[in-house]
Amino acid sequence: MGTKRVRWLPFAILCTFGLISLTGCGGVRRIPISGTVTLDGQPLNGGILVFTPDWDKGNTAKISCTSPVKEGRYDLETNGITRADSGAGVPPGWYKVTLRVLDLGSKKHPQAPIHVNDKYKSVEKTPLSAEVKDNPESGAYDFKMTK
Repeated sequence: MGTKRVRWLPFAILCTFGLISLTGCGGVRRIPISGTVTLDGQPLNGGILVFTPDWDKGNTAKISCTSPVKEGRYDLETNGITRADSGAGVPPGWYKVTLRVLDLGSKKHPQAPIHVNDKYKSVEKTPLSAEVKDNPESGAYDFKMTK
């Protein structure tokens, strides 16, 4: 009889961990966010769109929400302090929206530089903001930038 209990112990432990993972160990709720980015009316191709929590509007989350912009489209992902806080989508709240322009060109793989107004590169100066919420109006996450 003692042998049967020993055989079931690893199985019971495994089931307990499985139930814990199904119920979750924390993390934040994220809403899928995607949209378009245009530069002077044309789809932007390049750069990283960044949603930064807007502390002035009550969003004090310690996260980074980013997405590469390809052919004018983006899909945001959240990078949080913990793995449970990270993944596709963005937690609800207000965000300032900026564009990070990277120098990805090389002799082997040239890429045209992105010329965007400097105000879109600065969290302090950007005129773009968004409220991430359930059931946003159409186009709520589409952004228009200028040179």
